[in-house]
Amino acid sequence: MIRIRAAIFALGAISALGFEPWSLWPVTLVSLTLLLRHAGGARSWRQAAGAGWWFGLGLGCASLTWLAHAFTFQAAMPQWLGWPAVALLAAYTAGYWALSLGAASAVSRTSGPAGFALASAATFILAEWLRGVLLTGFPWNPLGVIWLPLGEMARSAAVIGALGLSGVTIAIAGLLAAITRRDGVTAMLLAPAVVVLTLALAGPRSAPDTDVPIRLVQGNIDQADKWRPGQAMAQVERYRSLSGPPGTTATPRLVFWPEAAIIEPLDADPVLRSRAASVLGPRDLLFTGATGEAGDGRYTNSVFVLDAAGRLLGRYDKAQLVPFGEYLPFAGLLERLGAARLVPGEADFVPGPGPQTLDIDGLRLGISICYEIVFPSTVIDRSHRPAFLFNPSNDAWFGKGGPEQHLAQARMRAIEQGLPVIRATSTGRTAVIRADGTIAASLPAHEAARLDTVLPASNPATIFSRWGSVPQMGAAIVMLATLLLRRQQHGRASRRRL
Repeated sequence: MIRIRAAIFALGAISALGFEPWSLWPVTLVSLTLLLRHAGGARSWRQAAGAGWWFGLGLGCASLTWLAHAFTFQAAMPQWLGWPAVALLAAYTAGYWALSLGAASAVSRTSGPAGFALASAATFILAEWLRGVLLTGFPWNPLGVIWLPLGEMARSAAVIGALGLSGVTIAIAGLLAAITRRDGVTAMLLAPAVVVLTLALAGPRSAPDTDVPIRLVQGNIDQADKWRPGQAMAQVERYRSLSGPPGTTATPRLVFWPEAAIIEPLDADPVLRSRAASVLGPRDLLFTGATGEAGDGRYTNSVFVLDAAGRLLGRYDKAQLVPFGEYLPFAGLLERLGAARLVPGEADFVPGPGPQTLDIDGLRLGISICYEIVFPSTVIDRSHRPAFLFNPSNDAWFGKGGPEQHLAQARMRAIEQGLPVIRATSTGRTAVIRADGTIAASLPAHEAARLDTVLPASNPATIFSRWGSVPQMGAAIVMLATLLLRRQQHGRASRRRL
């Protein structure tokens, strides 16, 4: 039993190679196939759930190692706690794998290997949805992102979203596993049908780029220096220098600085606003991450829009804050146990009201700050669709692999919404993403630089942008209801024979 669990754990760890920064999707698909072949032959739903948990634990431990790096930038807790934190988070996310495979095994007991494959896809969709909403949600690294190297497969997310594409991945792996068992013929027919149908759902390629010039600035300020007292003006000067001289063309230019480029409350400091706006030409606009005031000594993680005169034209306050990063949940209890936030400072950030579209001089944009981009259902205001998304981020506290995984999820949001994503980061990966998820231009990580290009065009509103995950959830529920009905009918038939 120990050897089997160790093997499944190793299989999960190996499956992480399908995610960034490796993107070896065939490895993940083979690993999933082996997992589902084992779980499909389990003698009980408990054994299937156990297999799912050990696989998920291995996957989480291998793919979430970047989190441990965050503990090196605070003094309240020992740095070595980063590794137990990775293991705990992996164990938590593994619970959803256990839930999925355990439920699939229970539902499909009389439906054969192909039925188990389809049940697993349905329960995985529901479990992944739960992972994205329970306890503030942690939808990091949805399985569907492994298809980004294959554009046609990835673009099906314009219809079914990353959630649906994750379910498709499980279905394909489960049907491949079923081919080697007694449902071989059925699975051989269903597996290519699932692939062909998914490819048929692929959204359009990106429309030709606009002629609006944009500039993204990557300051490359190390996280160890980011929050040092008295550094606000020095960091503004760094971004000013990297931004170059003010624009002189008649066409308005859009300049983008990353999350927390300005670490003091920008709305309360006209001097900071004036210095930041000095990089702008007469018709240019600056979009910058900065701290904002929320009253009563509270602060927000915000994006401000400035014109050349330093006037505030718009503001967005981050709504989906990072637990243990920007605020400490259950603070009264955890502080007594010695826990602290990973971001320096005495006061927690407070959340904003949620998705909104800023309309500035006819320019419509949505904003998702850093971690918010991993939540597919809350990146835009559906009642007022933007023309593009701005995703400023400070990934300097991520370890190896984290920034690349973050970028992959931003690419998936671009496909789902049919919108370009402008991603300005402090240390990388800064990139301009077209509406079909392809990268139009990017900067190398850990370099101080600026990126000059043009704003990509948006695609027409996608099915996912209108309906979100409702169709996928509905299809999963119908599939499970059908399998349950079949199980009940099989049970009644068995009793009649007796």
